[in-house]
Amino acid sequence: MTELIKPVRYGILIGLFGLIFGIGWAFWLVLGHERIHASLEKSAVQKEWASMHLFEGEIPHVHKEGEMHKEEKSMPHLKDQHENPIFELSHTRLRRGHVHAMGLGIFTIALSLALAFTSAPDRIKTIASVLAGLGGIVYPFAWIIMGYRTPALGTNGAEASVTTIAGPGVLLVLIGISTAVIFLLKDIFHKK
Repeated sequence: MTELIKPVRYGILIGLFGLIFGIGWAFWLVLGHERIHASLEKSAVQKEWASMHLFEGEIPHVHKEGEMHKEEKSMPHLKDQHENPIFELSHTRLRRGHVHAMGLGIFTIALSLALAFTSAPDRIKTIASVLAGLGGIVYPFAWIIMGYRTPALGTNGAEASVTTIAGPGVLLVLIGISTAVIFLLKDIFHKK
């Protein structure tokens, strides 16, 4: 059994790392909720300030816990983020980072185990499981980055800003899936 799993052990390990990351991110979403709010508010306030003072060249400085200098008191301050649709979208995207990390972690482990039982050469098993695992790590990070960027860049701007991260992540997962499907079909229909 150890020899069977050996070629895909790195994929399984990366999948377990994805699960651990997803669990850790879920804890951060709950325990670090106020810090997340402060970070989202800071980027939204800076965006609003920049749009109000577009030609003046002033840059706001929001300090810890949302404290501002006297001259910055005129900056807009967002009271309840949960009633603001852009912040709600930001929260949804941050949660999707957790969901995708957990789901792709489990998926990578299952894919690696499926590859272990195929007739694929060991090198292909290793490469496919590792690529799927790496894609399963990269893609959730894209959701998290998009969530943090949403208040500052808006819905479409945040999506566009992570395309170069999310695209390769999806591609890596698809390479792993395609490889597994090809060898599973080959093993099913190949006459022995």
